[in-house]
Amino acid sequence: MKHALEIWRDEMIDEATRDGERKGEREGERKKALKIAAGMKADGMDVYTISRLTELTIDEILQM
Repeated sequence: MKHALEIWRDEMIDEATRDGERKGEREGERKKALKIAAGMKADGMDVYTISRLTELTIDEILQM
């Protein structure tokens, strides 16, 4: 039988793991959006449309 401290530790590890996974997913989605936006911009699409479709800010797109 686990002690309360072991249970707490396991819960904290699980929570940290889930947080890390969510952060990784967000970073991956952002990288993908930046790649797509770069292609759109290279094709001459206007920054307002790129921003709307990728959810990146206009400043982010202009800095590419």
